[in-house]
Amino acid sequence: MLQHPAAPDRVSYVRELKARARTLKLAYSNQWFRLGHYRRSWTGSVRSEADGDNFFLSPEGKTHPELELEATIDGFFADLAAYDATKEENRNIQHPMCQFPARLMWLTEQLKIDPAKLPAPDCSRFKKFVESTNAESATLVFSSYYLNNPASAFGHTFLRLNKKNDAISEENRQLLDYGIEFSADPDTTFAPLYAIKGLAGAFPGTFRKLPYYYKVRQYNDYESRDLWEYKLALTPKQLDMLIAHVWELGSTFFDYWYLSENCSYHLLGLIEAALPERDLLGDVHWPVIPADAIRAVTNQKGLVERIDYRPSSRTRFRTEIAKFSDAQLTAVAELAEQPKAPLTLPEKERVSVLDAAQDLVDIKYAKALAKDSRKGEAAALKQTLLERRAEILVPSEEMKHEVPWYRMPQLGHDSRRISLGAASSRDGQWVEVGARLALHDLADPVDGYPELSQLEFLPTRARYDFTTDRFRLDSLDLVHVVSLTAQNRFDRHISWQFRLGSQHLEDDGCIPTNCYAGRVELGGGTAFSTAGERLTFYFFANTQIWAGRGLDGLFGSPVRLGIGPSGGLRMRLAPKLVALVAGEWNWLPVQTGFATWMASATLRWGILRDLAVDLQIRDEYEVPSGTLTTMLYF
Repeated sequence: MLQHPAAPDRVSYVRELKARARTLKLAYSNQWFRLGHYRRSWTGSVRSEADGDNFFLSPEGKTHPELELEATIDGFFADLAAYDATKEENRNIQHPMCQFPARLMWLTEQLKIDPAKLPAPDCSRFKKFVESTNAESATLVFSSYYLNNPASAFGHTFLRLNKKNDAISEENRQLLDYGIEFSADPDTTFAPLYAIKGLAGAFPGTFRKLPYYYKVRQYNDYESRDLWEYKLALTPKQLDMLIAHVWELGSTFFDYWYLSENCSYHLLGLIEAALPERDLLGDVHWPVIPADAIRAVTNQKGLVERIDYRPSSRTRFRTEIAKFSDAQLTAVAELAEQPKAPLTLPEKERVSVLDAAQDLVDIKYAKALAKDSRKGEAAALKQTLLERRAEILVPSEEMKHEVPWYRMPQLGHDSRRISLGAASSRDGQWVEVGARLALHDLADPVDGYPELSQLEFLPTRARYDFTTDRFRLDSLDLVHVVSLTAQNRFDRHISWQFRLGSQHLEDDGCIPTNCYAGRVELGGGTAFSTAGERLTFYFFANTQIWAGRGLDGLFGSPVRLGIGPSGGLRMRLAPKLVALVAGEWNWLPVQTGFATWMASATLRWGILRDLAVDLQIRDEYEVPSGTLTTMLYF
């Protein structure tokens, strides 16, 4: 980037400031590294994670923090004529004092810069940004796990800048706040390609400012995701630095890496820039999971001032109808389809039923109503219900939502896991080792996680067999996802599972008797729960495709096709004690071996947050076995 010379009468003062910065070694200070998002590699070299050229005033600023600092000082004293906004070529160029207000705040303090000697550029764009946020505080928000969107399967984090406005209640004022998020700018919606490019850092990631009500509508309403809000204890000076650095980051981009430089990673980097005495990124590990970012913040003593919970529309609706009679539930279902259906309940119950029917319409037609709340079938349904409700001059009962504090993401076990177990069967004994990069399965302790969701990334299992004196890899999966949605009269979502990986096989379809093959599995089905999801039964219809050199598959090829059912029963016996019974049967048409099957029973006890003991009885290939395993989450 071209350097703009400082005014002649300021040259000596700028030279003095640079000398002072070198004496204080500011270029390698913790705060300058944070403002420039510099990181040291294992070789000792320095490189900024920011990838946009306009984030640097020095042509070598990305890899040389000292040159960037000196170029920044030069830029602050640059001639205003070089940034005349009336000239077409300068329309999108800002004076460095306007582009880097956080750098200016910090360097002014460190170098004791005399404001009277600085130029006075027109920083109206930055001032409008600050005025639009009108922030008095900041809140870190966690949006719960959503397996139906690859970008949000691990959850999502973003900031909310809380407005000053005492004339409006806090709950309503929050919808006027702005959200600050870092997210990928994808060029595809095809899930497999999205996952591959996200893992490879092929998308640019940018910071953006959005109305908070937009995020509430997206997460709370469209996707039925609960929000956990962590208000940060920031001083006015720290808040000013945070907002100034948000502005700076808006002018650049970062390569988006799904497992490392993601939303949580760069939000923590942003917060760190406002809190030079805190170390947040040092408290997270690879892969960076949004829940880990919440732990990093809550582990900092005194940083979180308050924790709030915003239930999703579906959670609110479930609470609303929890004590309804069967007649009331039937009436709600009918009214959501036929808003003029007769309603012969007592007046108080009619009020509750009409309110619930409106909420059900909001859930079922969330996107249609958001697109146009005055036209269309959904709008007509809701308007009729509103009119019927207005005829009853009785106030609605205020709903009290019990906060599920045990669901707070920071309470959950850590995302990575290693395990060591001892196993025995009639054929011998072995030691079993396992590892998982992330995140949670159906038998894991439920604190901090969705009750009926499983998302495992790189789960691996291997064994050393004492009988044969051999080590072998039993299974290695890229990903294994299970999403269960309990059926009821208001929710008919399909439960599903997906698995991509490989496994050691021992059956008649292998040559000679065992082989190792890759597989992809996809299944859809249904689930039913009782007792607040403490007891869940699920069923899938599955299709599996296997491929491996030792397989005797379709028409003698090394490709196997399996079709059949699978299912299970999950029981949460206590908050940290889960039992899981599962099984599958696969028909192998026109292949060697008529069918394969597997059955297992698991009992897992979370002794501590990050320590569990697992007992599993398994029957596979007609060889029953038992395994006792210790699991460590870290």
